[in-house]
Amino acid sequence: MSWNRVSDPEQRGVLISAAVGRVYAARSAAERRDIPVPELDSGEIWQTDDGTVTVWTIPGDGEVVLADVDGPTIAWPILDDLAAQAGWSGIWHFSSFAEGTEMAALAAAGDARRVATKMRVSVSEVPAPAGIRLVPMGEDDFAAYRAVADEDYAQERFASGAEPTIEDSRRVAAEQMAELLPDGPRTPGHRLWTVRDSVGERVGILWVHVGEDAAFIYDISLDESRRGQGLGTQALRAAAEQTAAAGLDVLALNVFGSNDGARRLYAREGYRETEALWSVPIGRHSRTVSADRP
Repeated sequence: MSWNRVSDPEQRGVLISAAVGRVYAARSAAERRDIPVPELDSGEIWQTDDGTVTVWTIPGDGEVVLADVDGPTIAWPILDDLAAQAGWSGIWHFSSFAEGTEMAALAAAGDARRVATKMRVSVSEVPAPAGIRLVPMGEDDFAAYRAVADEDYAQERFASGAEPTIEDSRRVAAEQMAELLPDGPRTPGHRLWTVRDSVGERVGILWVHVGEDAAFIYDISLDESRRGQGLGTQALRAAAEQTAAAGLDVLALNVFGSNDGARRLYAREGYRETEALWSVPIGRHSRTVSADRP
């Protein structure tokens, strides 16, 4: 099966608009809220020669985001034929949404690697924390946190398949941390605490961003010696309490794909999975020989 890249500006615009609408309808259903549909014009639209399958792709350096698929016959050999024709290599990245079917089926059929899982909870349903308290992180505590956080984050990204090499993951981790926290613990909208137990001993850290519609946990970590004591659950509940105090009802987080234990913990605390991010090597299911990209 061969593919045609849609080059007519008007047709491409119509098809991208329809693809964006499908993606945001699925995201709205998964998150149980109305999400405004943005106007996007990035990426490429490809159709099979018989017109039965349309895909929206966003090619990058060593990766291709499979943003949307539309058609009854979509399968990995067909998509890898597209990659061969277009001259792409590296990794497919794509998302599946709760209650969605097409992308979830692709993840199962392609033996995809789970990169991350997005989860969220209504904080009104979360019990109050007990046995811990949150202390705002000072400059010394923040410096100690950054000394280990960048490498931990890079290792998690690499283990999940987010980047092909640990060096790439370290670069991305450092860039993201610098962008997110330009003013350290005083960065507006970001709240960083050390978590202490009932006698004042440090047990870990908590980092929450307070947005307009929801709060987001960027990091929650317990010291190795204090794990398995139920303190992680209490820190989660403290994050929910802080979210409610900020006047918000929803607390969200991402779980790296390799961290099954954390995903189970969050599920026990009432967090729902809304979106899973996946990766699959390009060409794993290819039936054709790569050709020059048109």
